Amino acid sequence: MKKNVSFLIVIALVALPVCRSQAVELLISGDFEPPQTEFGQVPGWQLQEFFTGSTAEANTAGLVGATDRRLQLNAFAAGGPLTPSQGNFNSDGLPAGQVDGRDFLIWQRGFGDTGTKLPSEGDATGDMNVNGADLSIWQSNYAAKRAGVFSNAILSQTVPGAAGETYSFQGTSEFEDNYSGLVTTLDAESPNGAIASPTVTQFRMEFLDSGGSVIGSATPLDLRTENTFPGFPVVHTPLVAQAPAGTSNVRVVAEALDMAWNGNSTTMGNLQAAFFNDFSLNSATNPGTDLLLNGNLNLEIPTALDFWNQVETPPEKIEILRAGNFSFSNHTPGGTAGVWLSSFFGGNTNFANPNTDPVDGVISQTVQAVAGGTYTFSGWTKFETNFSGGLDTIPAGLAANVLYSGQPSPTKVEIRVDFLDINSVVIESAVIDVKAARQAACGGNANDLTCGPASNGWVQSTLQAVAPAGTIFARLTAQMLDGVTTTGQQSGFFDDFSLDGPAPGMLVATNQAVPEPTSLVILSLGTLLLGLVRTRR
Repeated sequence: MKKNVSFLIVIALVALPVCRSQAVELLISGDFEPPQTEFGQVPGWQLQEFFTGSTAEANTAGLVGATDRRLQLNAFAAGGPLTPSQGNFNSDGLPAGQVDGRDFLIWQRGFGDTGTKLPSEGDATGDMNVNGADLSIWQSNYAAKRAGVFSNAILSQTVPGAAGETYSFQGTSEFEDNYSGLVTTLDAESPNGAIASPTVTQFRMEFLDSGGSVIGSATPLDLRTENTFPGFPVVHTPLVAQAPAGTSNVRVVAEALDMAWNGNSTTMGNLQAAFFNDFSLNSATNPGTDLLLNGNLNLEIPTALDFWNQVETPPEKIEILRAGNFSFSNHTPGGTAGVWLSSFFGGNTNFANPNTDPVDGVISQTVQAVAGGTYTFSGWTKFETNFSGGLDTIPAGLAANVLYSGQPSPTKVEIRVDFLDINSVVIESAVIDVKAARQAACGGNANDLTCGPASNGWVQSTLQAVAPAGTIFARLTAQMLDGVTTTGQQSGFFDDFSLDGPAPGMLVATNQAVPEPTSLVILSLGTLLLGLVRTRR
């Protein structure tokens, strides 16, 4: 195949008309963060979590279980009594407790004393010392409210419905011993004292018109009437109702309202959760078909990589690419995850199933593209000190399991944009050699962990290319090829990818923007060095 290589070196300043407003982000989950905002915490369902009468952030429910998942209802989210271990050193205001300035004075009087102090003398941590750790606990609970704080969790799903059809909704629940929705009266030592439990735990089925308004009426099922013994799952009586005239959708709801912290000095706040599981919604016309998505709650929450095509070689090594909650792989401000490149699975006999060959980890995403359109990629990379993708030679004298010790590193890391025709055949490509790009940015050492604008090893790479004639698709690929083990810290990371260009379906002519007055943009490519970006045919 004929290959024409065009090298971009230091480019002179060029004045070009640019209309940035027409460029749109084309990638899904380019930041590699868990897509919670799009899909919620329970796939297929909507989960609302809140404190009664408050806009404060609430964590009142969540999926638990490795395989048979259940929704755990966190009645304890409202918080327990404020005792000396929470900074209420003088134990006033019980049962709720009160942390205030008087407790600060107690801490201040004891500050600096070691080995002798009691909780009532300013020791919140129980180490018999009064120090900054105790002050931090006092600060975190200062003026905190416990009495009258109730938590809520509402799980719902809406499916298409038909007027006149009869529907049956069923689910399972389990209550722990001290769950506020099981007991009729809260414990006297609970923050709210011995009051009648305000908690309502129920299932509902509602019929909605085309505008989303509830029509007709349905009697909710109070789960307390059937769940009378703690610690055992109860399959509840189905809710059965006929959809009234005007029905467009059916909404099923499982909810725990006004949950309260319930416990005492003996129970220590334990065993006060509840659980939902195994829902079904059936119609009388087709009773064998469950109308709910993920009724058993077992679908996994998608990760960011689920929106990318992933290829790992060998295929049985399923952890070459990872995008879990690994903070060390994250570049996103306020984020939790990036892509972790685990090269150490390659050329390594130190596993139960030794892998003598190098490993590959490739992610890609294909989007619609417009011939003549300008496409701009930006992404961040980080290489640890001994990552094979940033080394010229694997250090000699390493352990026997390091099969490439003393040899040239075979690992290559690149990011590329391929322009494809209607048959997905590559017409032209723009490629970033990540090792070379990092060497240029980091004084020759691609694995410098002090490199980058934040001096933390994260370096940005960019490229810009114009889609050639015949382009129908653009494919972004980021790949580690022939990764091998070395020693010590030896991983690579991708994060915060962006590919922007014309919106799909935009005519080429609309991408040739008329410059606004005084809107000639100066484009500088002075940071690109020989060989960093290549164009191939």
